[in-house]
Amino acid sequence: MRPMPSAEMVSLISFLAVLLIFFSIDVRSRESTVSGPWLAQLFGWTSRIGGVATALALALGWVDLFLPDEGSPIHVAFVAVPGFVAVLCAIALGLEMLWQRGDSR
Repeated sequence: MRPMPSAEMVSLISFLAVLLIFFSIDVRSRESTVSGPWLAQLFGWTSRIGGVATALALALGWVDLFLPDEGSPIHVAFVAVPGFVAVLCAIALGLEMLWQRGDSR
């Protein structure tokens, strides 16, 4: 992986902050019923996992932003992998919105 310049890291951190807001709204709007359908539980856990992955990537990216670019102990992959998981969870929750729309008709 190539090193990520500070300007790109700021853009990634901004994107992750928006994702974190999305996941926090999504988690708080869900009903926490343990006996719900398995699909509702799956998307509930997808939202939680996405929020944790986003928070982890955001924290590591923020710390990396203030470290010197040469010899940084935080590799780009430490930010990219949880960020990738968060984006996959956001895509899955976007697909859930499509299914909910079809169920309401």
